Order: sequence, then structure tokens, then C-alpha cells
Amino acid sequence: MRFRSLQKWDLNPSLDGLLFFAQRLDELLFDYTLDSYKPSALNAPFLCIEALKLIRDIEEERIEKTNLSHVMSELEWSVNNDEIAKKLLDLNASYYILKDDSVPLVEKRHRLNILGKTLEPSRYLKRCKEELFDAIENSRKKEIDSFARNFTTTLINFGYSRTFLYNSTLDFFFFGNDRKINSVELLNVFFDKFCAKAHTYEVLFLVSPLIKVVIDSVKAFNIEITDNIPEHFSSLVEKYKFEKENDDQEYVLVKSVKALDHHAARLVAEKKLDNLTDLFSLFYHKNQISWNEKVIVVKKCCDKKSALVNLPKGVMEKGFDQKEGKASKELNRLISNFSMIDRESFQKFNRVADLHGVCISNNIVENQLVNLWTSIETLVPSRVNTTKINSIVSFIMPFVVINYIRRIIERLVSDLFGWNKWAYKKILRKVGSEKGDNIYQKTLSLLVLDKDDDLIKELYAELKDFHLLRYRFFSLSKVFSKPSHIKKFIENHKKKVDWQIRRIYRTRNLIVHSSARPTYIETLIENGHDYLDQMMFGIMLFSCGEYRVSTLEQAFELAKIKQIKFDRKLEDLQKSTSNDKELESSEKSKSNNLFFLLEI
Repeated sequence: MRFRSLQKWDLNPSLDGLLFFAQRLDELLFDYTLDSYKPSALNAPFLCIEALKLIRDIEEERIEKTNLSHVMSELEWSVNNDEIAKKLLDLNASYYILKDDSVPLVEKRHRLNILGKTLEPSRYLKRCKEELFDAIENSRKKEIDSFARNFTTTLINFGYSRTFLYNSTLDFFFFGNDRKINSVELLNVFFDKFCAKAHTYEVLFLVSPLIKVVIDSVKAFNIEITDNIPEHFSSLVEKYKFEKENDDQEYVLVKSVKALDHHAARLVAEKKLDNLTDLFSLFYHKNQISWNEKVIVVKKCCDKKSALVNLPKGVMEKGFDQKEGKASKELNRLISNFSMIDRESFQKFNRVADLHGVCISNNIVENQLVNLWTSIETLVPSRVNTTKINSIVSFIMPFVVINYIRRIIERLVSDLFGWNKWAYKKILRKVGSEKGDNIYQKTLSLLVLDKDDDLIKELYAELKDFHLLRYRFFSLSKVFSKPSHIKKFIENHKKKVDWQIRRIYRTRNLIVHSSARPTYIETLIENGHDYLDQMMFGIMLFSCGEYRVSTLEQAFELAKIKQIKFDRKLEDLQKSTSNDKELESSEKSKSNNLFFLLEI
């Protein structure tokens, strides 16, 4: 979360909702946002499409019927928690979503087909824009937060690239001097950029001369090899400094590319070159066709706009990284203290580290997802009397649960420090905490203060026009106000992680067996990478720390014990609070009661 310059804004209270929306979009589309604050992989319209595809795969015996119940549960939850979807329905979600196993698949498909028509993505997007406008005009931040997430999820699943959405958001709301943001009515100008209409593009590459060997095959891919710059590209080549660096390059034009934006067009065109290269490598193994990272993309229809498009950031590069110095120290600590002496466990750990490295170096997303899943399968122990996917979910979950609250608080502190480190430190010094409490414990202590406390008023006043950060702090303070709210917060996260792990598993199987490539695959890779990292770091902590575990089985059992302990402390906290009232007694004891949430 970043606080952007507001020099484009003619600030006044009527624009608070619009500014909050712009700040939330910036966060949603930023590469390094915490997964909890990113767009969902799917929302109600696309979950319905997924359920229908899954029924078809079950009928064609591509996938087990048991997978359907999880998708139907997620679809029902999504519809019931989506105000836009509920307003589009003619009847309650339970009419359309038949979860009973005794109901024939044909009847389930019939009802879902009607739900699909009701929540048709274009219809949903139109209503989403209308509801967003109304919520922004009236500065209803909770609704703006929810609608903005569904808005971006919908656009990404339509086929817009996240890079295009991110750049469009920054250009419209924060960069340049093309227009002042002085009215909520400008929101319609922004919305008009995303009408989900495909355009026709041409993409110019600089490719290694090996491409000439397959000159007779390129026509099948709508690719043209030329020694000279195509005439209608000549001025652009000069504008973007796209001349050949030497004689070891050829101009290659990919024609008739259908996409929603320039960045998406690059990906479609590059996929064609990838396919051609892979086919060629079946017959020639010594070298591969390669190309420059930068390409020129021209829209051939309507406005004829062009762009120099760089290689997008790899999906695996979007994980959290430590600074180089700290990373090297952690590596040295791992090498010096790693106690996993069991040969099989050590080999598995190394194998997963190898596969993780392959995922980072290979930028083909299908391969990344397959290798990520292989890494997870390699790492987790086998368990009898249960399905593989149920076993994997149960082994991943403890690492995800015991880290969740700490990750949320760490991100909040990072955002507050990024906003104004010195102002926040000044406030933390006034928090009534025990000597030796760290910044995360002090932040938790601050979160449980009453909204009318002078310190909270001071923080909110300091935040001024950073509406998103103020809203985030306020929302989390509501979470930590009651044990039941904390429990629900964690249970919702567990439920979403469960569904996402199963979606990664199904997608991996579809890639292997039917070469499918869903629009949300990048989100799955980001999430799968995050789950794998959490397991790996947890295992390293248990091996290098005071427990000194020597096998993977011990590490997973210890993680399970940690989750049981965590759950019991949360239950005890709830029992100690009569009728689940707001946490009482002194602010110090309120926060101290919650410090177990930050333990690893």
C-alpha cells in the first residue's frame, strides 16, 4: 500500500469515496500486495462458469465427482457474500445451487445454466459499475472495498492484463496532467476504458536468426518474417529505438492478435512464438529460437494506438523477498543450523528447493503451476485412508493458520511505516505496553483501543487523505474487538485457502490431461507459491530453531501441534469473555491476551 501524490486532485469531502477507490485499486493491482488484499481468483459469475465446466469434465470422466461439492460450496458462499450478485438474482442462491449429492448432474447443470445467464459477466460488470458509482458517490467505504475487488476480478477474468489495469489506474488517478480529478462524474470516463471489447493487434518482435529455418512453418501461426522493417512500423521503430542491434536479429510480425489491451496482446503473440519454438525443439535440440524482451504492439482497429511493451514481471517474482544482506544471513543460518539429518527428508527438501528454482527460471505459467504442485506433493508426507488432496490440504493448513494474523499485522506495520515512519513511531511510543514489547505487539495494543481514544483520534488525524490506510486500521480494529470476530476472520481465511488449494490441484490436472489454461492461472501460481514458501520457512524454523526437528514428518506434526495450541488459546479467550462481549478490563491486558496470535 502506497500513498500517492494527490497533485491531480482538487480535494474536497465529496471526493473522499473516489480517492478511497483509487487507493484501493492501486493496492489490488500492485504486484507485492498481500494475498488477502488482492483480487480473488474467481467471483460469482466465473465460479458459476467453473462449476459448469467441472460438471462437463465429470460427465466426460476427466475428473472425480467428489470435486464438485467444494466448488458448489464456494459458489454458494460467493453469491451470498456478493451484494451485486444477490441484486441480479430472481430467487435465493439455494434455488440455483443444488448441493445435495442425490440430485442428478443434469439437474444441477440445468439450474447452473440459468444462474450463469443471470450472472452473465457483461451483465454483472454493468451492474458492478453502477453499484460502485453509487457507493463512491456516497462514500460507503465497506461497499467500495468489496465492489472494487469484484470489479478487478471480473476484468482480469475477461482477459485484461493486470499490468494494463494497474497502469491505467495510476495514469488516470495519480500521474500526468491531462485532467484534474474534480468530480465523481469522472468515474464514468474511467469505467469506459473497460468495456470488455476485444481489439485486433499486430506485434513486432526482434528474433534470433534461427527463426529463418522454420520460415515455411510460420504462416500457420499467422507470423511473418521480414528482413526489413514493415512499412507501417517504420516511424514506430525510430520512436521506440527498436532498430536491430546487429545482424543476429530478424523482424518478426505476429498478425491478427485478438486481445483486450496491448499487454494482453503481447502475451497472446508471445504464446504463438513459444508454441513454434517448442515444436521446433522436438526436431532440433542444440539451440532455441529467442527474442528481445521488448516488443512493439499496434492496435489495428479503431484508434491505432501503439506501445512499446516490456516483458511483464514473472508471476513467481511477485513473492515477498528479503533484502540481499538479510537473505544471505538467513542462508548462512540455514546452512549452519539445519538439523534435518534424515536422508530421505533432506533429499526431499533439496528436491523442492530445486523445483522452486525451476519455477522462478521458467516463465511459462503452465509449467510453473505444475512444478509448484509437484513441489507441494513432494514435501508433504503420505497419509493412508484419505485422498491425496485432502491430505495435502490438512498438511498445508497449520502453516497457513498460525502465520495468518502475524502476516496481517506485519503488513499493517509495513504500510504505516511506508506512509510516515516517524509519525507512527511517535504514536507507538505513547502506547501503554510492557517494556520489551515489539512494534507488532504495540500495534496490536493500538488496534484494541476504543475508537474514541485520544491516541486513535491522533492517528486518524495524522493519516489525513490516506483513506485506505485509515479504513484498513479501522477494519482490523473491528476484527480484534471480539474473540468471535477473530475466530470468524481466521475461519474465513481457512475456507478460502482450502478452496484455492483444491483449485490449484484441479487446474494442475487439467493442464496435464487437457492442456487447459484458465484466465486466473497467475493468481493460482501466486497463491501456490505463497503456500509453498510458508511451509518451507516453517520447516526451516522448526529445524534451525529450538525444536531441531530431524525429519519432515516431525516438522508437519509440530505444525499440527502449534495449530491445536493456537485454536485452544482462541477458544479459551472466547470462554473467558462472557457472552462474547468486547474484550474488557485494561487496554494492556486486552492486548496481552491477544499476543499469542503473533507467535510462530
